[in-house]
Amino acid sequence: MKDTLKKMSTNLQDVVQYTLDIHGGYILMNELIGKQIKIEWSGEVICNCGRIMKKFYRSGFCYQCFYDSPLASQSIFKPELCTAHLGIEERDLEWEKTFQLAPHYVYLANSSGIKVGITRGTQGVIRWMDQGASQAILLAEVPNRRFSGDIEVSLKRFVADVTNWRKMLSGTPDSVDLVKMKEKLSEHVPEELKQYILADNTVTEIKYPVTQFPKKIKSVKLEKNPIIEGELLGIKGQYLLLDGDRVFNIRSHEGFISKFSYQEIVQGRLF
Repeated sequence: MKDTLKKMSTNLQDVVQYTLDIHGGYILMNELIGKQIKIEWSGEVICNCGRIMKKFYRSGFCYQCFYDSPLASQSIFKPELCTAHLGIEERDLEWEKTFQLAPHYVYLANSSGIKVGITRGTQGVIRWMDQGASQAILLAEVPNRRFSGDIEVSLKRFVADVTNWRKMLSGTPDSVDLVKMKEKLSEHVPEELKQYILADNTVTEIKYPVTQFPKKIKSVKLEKNPIIEGELLGIKGQYLLLDGDRVFNIRSHEGFISKFSYQEIVQGRLF
C-alpha cells in the first residue's frame, strides 16, 4: 500500500507527541523510537493540484502551480510583499484576502540560537514545534500578514530569521532570557507598529523525544535513496533522527508517494 507523505501532526505535552497520517490511519511516532522504520518511495510525487509527476518543478509544486498558484507567490516567502490589505491582487485577491487579512503573530524562538519569525494566529505553538524550537515567546499580534512581515524585516538586522537546522539537530540549545531579548528587540519595531507589541511575556518551553542526537549529521533524501530504513533514535522539528547520524526531513518530502512500515528490534534482531 502506498500513500502520500505529509508532515507530522504535533501535540505539546511534557514531550512533543508526533503523529503521522498515512495508509488510512494514524501512527504514533513516539512509540516507534527504538524500532526499525522503513520508507519506500514509488518514484512519483503529487502536487496540490492533483498532478502526479516524477519530480516537483520547484518548492513542492508542479510547473504551472509554481507560477500560477497563490500558494507559491512571492508574498508567501516574503510577507513584507503582501498587498491584500491595500486591495491589490498578486495572483488571486480573494484567496489572498482570506490568508493575509487575518491575525498574525511575530515571535522569538530559540532553536539554533535566537530567531524571529511569524505565524498565523491559528498556528501558534505548532509552528514552534515544527521548527524544533526549545523556547519561544510572542512579541506582537498584528491584524494582517503584511504588518508581521514589516516587523520581521526590522528585527532580522539583529537576529536570524531562519533556523540553522544542522545546529538545531545537534542537541538542545542553552537556555536564553527571551523576556529580556523581547524587551531589547521591541525598541527596533517601527513606531507605527509598536502598538501591537504584546504585554504577555509567557515563555513556552518545548522538549522533544530524542534518545540520541547525531554527532556528524548526514541528511538523507528519497531522490537519492528511494528506500530509507534504520533505527529511529528521536524526532525533532519535522526531522526523523536515524542511526548512522542520518536525518530525514518529513516536511521537505510532502507529496512523495511512498510506503511507510516499521519492525520491532529485539536483541539486535527484527520481528
